[in-house]
Amino acid sequence: CSSDPWRRQRRLAAEALRTGGPVLTLSTDHAPGDADPSGSGGAAVTDGEPAPEPVGVELHIAVPERPGVLPAAAGVLALHRLAVRSADLRAVELPSGTGGPGPTANVLLLSWRVAAQFGPLPAPARLRADLVRALDGTLDIAARLAERDAAYPRRRGAGAPPPRVSVAGDASREATVIEVRARDAPGLLYRVGHALEAADVRVRSAHVSTLGADAVDTVYVTRPDGAPLTAEEAETTAKRVAEALPA
Repeated sequence: CSSDPWRRQRRLAAEALRTGGPVLTLSTDHAPGDADPSGSGGAAVTDGEPAPEPVGVELHIAVPERPGVLPAAAGVLALHRLAVRSADLRAVELPSGTGGPGPTANVLLLSWRVAAQFGPLPAPARLRADLVRALDGTLDIAARLAERDAAYPRRRGAGAPPPRVSVAGDASREATVIEVRARDAPGLLYRVGHALEAADVRVRSAHVSTLGADAVDTVYVTRPDGAPLTAEEAETTAKRVAEALPA
Protein backbone atom coordinates (compact mmCIF):
# COMPACT_ATOMS: atom_id res chain seq x y z
CA CYS A 1 0.00 0.00 0.00
CA SER A 2 1.48 3.35 -1.02
CA SER A 3 0.13 4.98 2.14
CA ASP A 4 2.00 2.56 4.41
CA PRO A 5 4.01 4.71 6.89
CA TRP A 6 7.14 2.56 6.61
CA ARG A 7 7.13 2.84 2.81
CA ARG A 8 6.82 6.61 3.02
CA GLN A 9 9.67 6.79 5.52
CA ARG A 10 11.83 4.50 3.40
CA ARG A 11 11.29 6.80 0.41
CA LEU A 12 12.37 9.74 2.58
CA ALA A 13 15.48 7.83 3.64
CA ALA A 14 16.35 7.01 0.03
CA GLU A 15 15.94 10.67 -0.95
CA ALA A 16 18.15 11.80 1.93
CA LEU A 17 20.81 9.32 0.87
CA ARG A 18 20.57 10.49 -2.74
CA THR A 19 20.86 14.21 -1.90
CA GLY A 20 23.24 13.85 1.04
CA GLY A 21 21.17 16.24 3.19
CA PRO A 22 18.06 16.29 5.37
CA VAL A 23 14.63 15.64 3.86
CA LEU A 24 11.45 16.31 5.81
CA THR A 25 7.67 16.25 5.52
CA LEU A 26 4.88 17.63 7.68
CA SER A 27 1.52 15.90 7.67
CA THR A 28 -1.61 16.52 9.71
CA ASP A 29 -4.53 14.41 10.82
CA HIS A 30 -6.76 15.95 8.16
CA ALA A 31 -8.13 13.81 5.37
CA PRO A 32 -5.80 13.15 2.42
CA GLY A 33 -5.56 16.17 0.18
CA ASP A 34 -6.26 18.70 2.93
CA ALA A 35 -2.64 19.34 3.80
CA ASP A 36 0.53 19.88 1.85
CA PRO A 37 3.28 17.58 3.14
CA SER A 38 5.59 18.23 0.21
CA GLY A 39 7.90 20.57 2.07
CA SER A 40 6.68 23.74 0.33
CA GLY A 41 4.59 24.83 3.29
CA GLY A 42 0.98 25.91 3.18
CA ALA A 43 -1.94 25.21 5.50
CA ALA A 44 -5.07 23.26 4.79
CA VAL A 45 -7.77 25.43 3.20
CA THR A 46 -11.53 24.94 3.16
CA ASP A 47 -13.83 27.25 1.15
CA GLY A 48 -11.04 29.83 0.92
CA GLU A 49 -10.43 29.88 4.69
CA PRO A 50 -7.61 28.18 6.62
CA ALA A 51 -8.80 25.00 8.29
CA PRO A 52 -8.41 24.65 12.08
CA GLU A 53 -5.06 23.39 13.30
CA PRO A 54 -5.10 19.64 13.97
CA VAL A 55 -4.42 18.38 17.47
CA GLY A 56 -1.15 16.83 16.38
CA VAL A 57 1.16 17.11 13.42
CA GLU A 58 3.52 14.41 12.19
CA LEU A 59 7.00 15.55 11.22
CA HIS A 60 9.28 13.04 9.52
CA ILE A 61 12.97 13.78 9.00
CA ALA A 62 15.54 11.63 7.20
CA VAL A 63 19.26 12.45 7.37
CA PRO A 64 22.32 10.41 6.36
CA GLU A 65 23.83 9.27 9.64
CA ARG A 66 26.33 11.69 11.10
CA PRO A 67 27.12 13.08 14.57
CA GLY A 68 24.77 15.67 16.01
CA VAL A 69 21.53 14.83 14.21
CA LEU A 70 19.37 14.34 17.32
CA PRO A 71 20.37 17.57 19.14
CA ALA A 72 20.25 19.54 15.89
CA ALA A 73 16.73 18.39 15.04
CA ALA A 74 15.44 18.74 18.60
CA GLY A 75 17.03 22.18 18.91
CA VAL A 76 15.44 23.43 15.70
CA LEU A 77 12.01 22.30 16.93
CA ALA A 78 12.59 24.10 20.22
CA LEU A 79 13.63 27.30 18.43
CA HIS A 80 10.42 27.18 16.40
CA ARG A 81 8.40 26.60 19.59
CA LEU A 82 7.15 23.18 18.55
CA ALA A 83 6.22 21.07 21.55
CA VAL A 84 7.24 17.43 21.15
CA ARG A 85 4.41 15.07 22.14
CA SER A 86 6.25 11.94 21.05
CA ALA A 87 9.30 11.07 19.02
CA ASP A 88 11.04 8.06 17.59
CA LEU A 89 14.54 7.82 16.11
CA ARG A 90 16.01 4.81 14.38
CA ALA A 91 18.81 4.02 11.97
CA VAL A 92 18.02 2.16 8.75
CA GLU A 93 20.51 0.59 6.38
CA LEU A 94 20.07 1.21 2.66
CA PRO A 95 22.15 0.39 -0.42
CA SER A 96 24.48 3.34 -0.95
CA GLY A 97 24.27 3.00 -4.74
CA THR A 98 21.40 2.65 -7.17
CA GLY A 99 22.38 -0.71 -8.58
CA GLY A 100 20.95 -3.03 -5.94
CA PRO A 101 23.20 -5.20 -3.73
CA GLY A 102 26.47 -3.60 -2.75
CA PRO A 103 27.83 -1.19 -0.13
CA THR A 104 25.29 0.13 2.35
CA ALA A 105 24.88 3.36 4.31
CA ASN A 106 22.91 4.28 7.41
CA VAL A 107 20.17 6.89 7.37
CA LEU A 108 18.57 8.26 10.53
CA LEU A 109 14.78 8.45 10.51
CA LEU A 110 13.19 10.78 13.06
CA SER A 111 9.43 10.69 13.45
CA TRP A 112 7.86 13.35 15.64
CA ARG A 113 4.38 14.22 16.85
CA VAL A 114 4.51 17.96 17.48
CA ALA A 115 2.20 20.88 18.21
CA ALA A 116 2.76 24.62 17.85
CA GLN A 117 3.00 26.31 21.25
CA PHE A 118 2.14 29.72 19.78
CA GLY A 119 0.72 30.75 16.41
CA PRO A 120 0.75 28.75 13.19
CA LEU A 121 3.10 25.94 12.27
CA PRO A 122 6.39 26.97 10.66
CA ALA A 123 6.85 26.30 6.94
CA PRO A 124 8.61 22.99 6.26
CA ALA A 125 11.13 24.77 4.02
CA ARG A 126 12.14 27.01 6.92
CA LEU A 127 12.51 24.04 9.27
CA ARG A 128 14.74 22.31 6.74
CA ALA A 129 16.87 25.43 6.18
CA ASP A 130 17.46 25.82 9.92
CA LEU A 131 18.24 22.10 10.26
CA VAL A 132 20.87 22.39 7.51
CA ARG A 133 22.40 25.37 9.34
CA ALA A 134 22.33 23.52 12.67
CA LEU A 135 24.09 20.52 11.16
CA ASP A 136 26.80 22.57 9.47
CA GLY A 137 27.39 24.66 12.60
CA THR A 138 26.21 28.05 11.33
CA LEU A 139 23.14 28.08 13.60
CA ASP A 140 24.14 28.29 17.26
CA ILE A 141 21.17 26.59 18.89
CA ALA A 142 22.60 26.70 22.41
CA ALA A 143 23.12 30.46 22.24
CA ARG A 144 19.68 31.09 20.76
CA LEU A 145 17.94 29.01 23.42
CA ALA A 146 19.98 30.71 26.17
CA GLU A 147 18.96 34.13 24.86
CA ARG A 148 15.33 33.15 24.87
CA ASP A 149 15.51 31.65 28.36
CA ALA A 150 17.15 34.84 29.65
CA ALA A 151 14.42 36.99 28.10
CA TYR A 152 11.56 34.75 29.23
CA PRO A 153 12.69 32.80 32.30
CA ARG A 154 10.53 29.82 33.17
CA ARG A 155 9.36 28.96 36.65
CA ARG A 156 9.29 25.40 37.81
CA GLY A 157 6.01 24.24 39.21
CA ALA A 158 5.75 23.98 42.97
CA GLY A 159 7.04 20.64 44.15
CA ALA A 160 8.26 19.52 40.72
CA PRO A 161 10.59 16.54 41.20
CA PRO A 162 14.16 16.81 39.92
CA PRO A 163 15.00 14.96 36.69
CA ARG A 164 16.05 11.32 36.97
CA VAL A 165 18.52 9.67 34.61
CA SER A 166 19.09 5.93 34.95
CA VAL A 167 20.71 3.04 33.09
CA ALA A 168 18.47 0.07 32.28
CA GLY A 169 21.17 -2.57 32.44
CA ASP A 170 19.22 -5.57 31.13
CA ALA A 171 16.96 -3.84 28.59
CA SER A 172 19.01 -4.68 25.49
CA ARG A 173 21.90 -6.93 24.52
CA GLU A 174 22.91 -4.81 21.52
CA ALA A 175 22.91 -1.34 23.08
CA THR A 176 22.97 0.49 26.38
CA VAL A 177 19.60 1.92 27.40
CA ILE A 178 19.45 5.25 29.20
CA GLU A 179 16.13 6.53 30.51
CA VAL A 180 15.42 10.16 31.32
CA ARG A 181 12.38 11.24 33.34
CA ALA A 182 11.94 14.98 33.74
CA ARG A 183 9.44 17.81 33.80
CA ASP A 184 8.74 18.63 30.15
CA ALA A 185 10.28 21.92 29.01
CA PRO A 186 11.30 23.54 25.72
CA GLY A 187 14.72 22.29 24.66
CA LEU A 188 14.70 19.23 26.95
CA LEU A 189 15.41 16.74 24.16
CA TYR A 190 18.04 19.07 22.72
CA ARG A 191 19.89 19.04 26.05
CA VAL A 192 19.69 15.25 26.26
CA GLY A 193 20.95 14.82 22.70
CA HIS A 194 23.73 17.38 23.14
CA ALA A 195 24.95 15.67 26.32
CA LEU A 196 25.03 12.30 24.53
CA GLU A 197 27.05 13.80 21.69
CA ALA A 198 29.50 15.27 24.22
CA ALA A 199 29.86 11.82 25.77
CA ASP A 200 30.98 10.47 22.37
CA VAL A 201 28.30 7.80 22.15
CA ARG A 202 26.29 6.76 19.11
CA VAL A 203 22.50 7.06 19.34
CA ARG A 204 20.99 3.97 17.68
CA SER A 205 17.36 4.71 18.54
CA ALA A 206 15.33 6.92 20.83
CA HIS A 207 11.74 6.91 22.00
CA VAL A 208 10.15 9.95 23.58
CA SER A 209 6.73 10.37 25.14
CA THR A 210 5.14 13.28 26.97
CA LEU A 211 2.70 12.33 29.72
CA GLY A 212 0.97 15.45 30.95
CA ALA A 213 3.70 17.72 32.32
CA ASP A 214 6.33 14.98 32.33
CA ALA A 215 8.58 13.61 29.60
CA VAL A 216 10.09 10.14 29.38
CA ASP A 217 13.03 9.72 26.99
CA THR A 218 14.45 6.24 26.37
CA VAL A 219 17.66 6.28 24.36
CA TYR A 220 19.60 3.29 23.01
CA VAL A 221 23.29 4.14 22.64
CA THR A 222 26.50 2.34 21.74
CA ARG A 223 30.18 3.11 21.58
CA PRO A 224 31.40 4.50 18.24
CA ASP A 225 32.37 0.95 17.19
CA GLY A 226 28.78 -0.26 17.73
CA ALA A 227 29.36 -2.15 20.99
CA PRO A 228 27.30 -1.50 24.14
CA LEU A 229 28.89 0.75 26.75
CA THR A 230 30.70 -0.75 29.70
CA ALA A 231 29.00 -0.32 33.06
CA GLU A 232 31.41 2.48 33.94
CA GLU A 233 30.89 4.24 30.60
CA ALA A 234 27.11 3.94 30.97
CA GLU A 235 27.13 5.53 34.42
CA THR A 236 29.42 8.33 33.23
CA THR A 237 27.13 9.00 30.26
CA ALA A 238 24.03 9.04 32.47
CA LYS A 239 25.77 11.50 34.80
CA ARG A 240 26.60 13.79 31.85
CA VAL A 241 22.96 13.80 30.77
CA ALA A 242 21.76 14.54 34.31
CA GLU A 243 24.16 17.46 34.63
CA ALA A 244 22.86 18.92 31.37
CA LEU A 245 19.26 19.10 32.57
CA PRO A 246 17.78 22.04 34.49
CA ALA A 247 17.47 21.31 38.20
